[in-house]
Amino acid sequence: MKKFFKNRVVINTIVLFVYTFTLELIVRLFADSKLGDISLIRIALSTFIISLLVSDIAHFLPKLGSRIFLIIYSLFIGIYTFAEFGLYNYLGFFMGIGNSEQGTKVTAYIKDFIQSLNPIHWCLLIPIVIVLLYYIIGDRLIFKNKRRNSTYNMLQKGYIEVVTVIIMVALMGLYYWTIKSEVMQNELQTESNYSLWIYPENSNLTVNNFGVLMYGFADIKSQILKTSVQDVDDFVPTIPNNNSEVITDKSRIIDDEAWLRLMDKTSNEDYKKLNSYFFSRSITPKNEYTGIFEGKNLIIILMESVNEISILNQEEFPTLYKMYHEGISFHNNFTPRNNCSTGNNEFTVLSSLFTINNTCTANTYASNKYFEGVFNIFNNAGYKTTSYHDYTEQYYRRNKIHTGLGSQKFYGVTALGMSYDPKYEEWPSDVDMFKNAQKYYMDEDHFMAYFATVSTHQTYNVPSTLGDKYADSFDSDKYSLTLRRYLSKMKTLDEAMAELLSELESKGKLEDTVIAMFGDHFPYGLTDSQINSYLSQNGANYKINRNSTTEKNVDRTPMIIYNAGMTPKEVYDYTSVIDLLPTLLNMFNMDYDPRLYLGHDIFDKEHASRVVFADGSWQSEDAFYYAPSSKMTYFNDHKIDNATLKSINSEISTRQKMSALAIKTNYFKYLGEGLEKYRSEIAKEKGETIQNNSESEE
Repeated sequence: MKKFFKNRVVINTIVLFVYTFTLELIVRLFADSKLGDISLIRIALSTFIISLLVSDIAHFLPKLGSRIFLIIYSLFIGIYTFAEFGLYNYLGFFMGIGNSEQGTKVTAYIKDFIQSLNPIHWCLLIPIVIVLLYYIIGDRLIFKNKRRNSTYNMLQKGYIEVVTVIIMVALMGLYYWTIKSEVMQNELQTESNYSLWIYPENSNLTVNNFGVLMYGFADIKSQILKTSVQDVDDFVPTIPNNNSEVITDKSRIIDDEAWLRLMDKTSNEDYKKLNSYFFSRSITPKNEYTGIFEGKNLIIILMESVNEISILNQEEFPTLYKMYHEGISFHNNFTPRNNCSTGNNEFTVLSSLFTINNTCTANTYASNKYFEGVFNIFNNAGYKTTSYHDYTEQYYRRNKIHTGLGSQKFYGVTALGMSYDPKYEEWPSDVDMFKNAQKYYMDEDHFMAYFATVSTHQTYNVPSTLGDKYADSFDSDKYSLTLRRYLSKMKTLDEAMAELLSELESKGKLEDTVIAMFGDHFPYGLTDSQINSYLSQNGANYKINRNSTTEKNVDRTPMIIYNAGMTPKEVYDYTSVIDLLPTLLNMFNMDYDPRLYLGHDIFDKEHASRVVFADGSWQSEDAFYYAPSSKMTYFNDHKIDNATLKSINSEISTRQKMSALAIKTNYFKYLGEGLEKYRSEIAKEKGETIQNNSESEE
């Protein structure tokens, strides 16, 4: 036994296991996950297997080579874990390699990233320092005068290697059992452990069940093998109940003959699954808001890094305050964070689809076509559609993305004739964007325009033109300089909205234009305490905590639908930006199929007052469900039984997975082309003619 514990493989296995498992426990503690969860057994098991494997590999190297190998491995694991937790703390998600492209583009925000960490988070570095000191100093002292395995003969060495392999194989079999066994899974979990292992798209849930290290392995594995949701054997999509309803004056009648013929001719299993799902979804009826904006123009605006700071103070941000309080204001609206928030949330608004967590969906699938995208719907109605952004395509391939959604023309910063500074702290003025863009759309009879603003972009902790422009106008006794720089940039955005309203009024189009606005995410470059200092001093009834597992107030953002002269309306349902498009299409009385949108018309009586977050968590007026640990937090006495909770989770999981599958397979290109083909075929059979439009819609 004494010899056993003097063996380098044994000692290194123990050291690496304690080191790695300690890192996992610290991350779990900081992420507020359950320390007593059964998944810890699985994490401990995988950590031990990897530690044994690495130790055995090191055993075959010369003494110095072994020590260097173990130092490099330990350092890599430590840095990787620290970086993953840092990104989780900063962005709300553990990062996959599918998002690594974006990370290389924003290295300038490293100061903001470091600032976002609480002092206690640096404790993650302590185990790293300790294990490095052990291998640099301790290991050398312990084995100073000992040759590796010098006390073992060849037979004993062979025996040890055989036993090591047998132990690893046995432990791997046990580990596989923990993945497949229902005993090792929370019954309220939104996805099975096996599903997460095959396709770890939900990074937060995967880390909770497998740990940071095995999430990284599973993510790399899925990228190399190109696995997707369709490769998960136990995934059977829940087909919505679409019971036939009595036809009323409010019914939305859609001719499905072409779609039925397409389904009959389709052999691709993925498309068959998707057809079955989308065809069976409910067709939301018309309601009292149907057509209230019919014939008007539409402008949709993404407000960069904007949360509810923008609509709390009338004196500081008069135009945003006016539009929020004189339009349709959504008091419980959220823009769920994900691994690529600006591009992905923009895509969600323009398509009403969930994005894919472990990839920057908008960029990765930029070549996809969406006949049901907002631009295409308005194209079909005879509108001139354009889109604008006052920066380059360094981060998002908007020219290609917007074209796939139907924009007739995209104008970036250069096409708009605007100058810009490539330094990360300097961003163009949104006021100039609206001034320079008006000539491209304002004189059209009917226009639909989309704008992605940029003035309020981080960073706020260094001097900048827009950050310093109005910083001194905000009370330095109330707000830090970093916060005042953000507020200064927000002032520029407010001026940009005033410029837009002025342009519309001067052209006589203010009352004939609807402006829909949404925030893409909260200002990442501010700390929680900085944001809370403004919220508390300006009448907000909540605070934010970006790592909270009991609510997601950090993702509260303003969503506004404004039309001059309209009767103001306050909406208290829980809503999300995924609901904006189907709501607008109904209000404009557009020719569209509600089944193809995974958001829901907010004014439909069946709209669920519930926000779905990217990791499968959700929040309503009654409760918050934290998906990574299946934790329920109730806000009142309205409890939810397990059967209902399972049903809600299943419906959410299915929507997210079917959205991912549709995007990965370019389903809407197939569907759009198929519907056009069979409509033409049916029309010929009936002796009719239809307009040849590749982007036609129901």
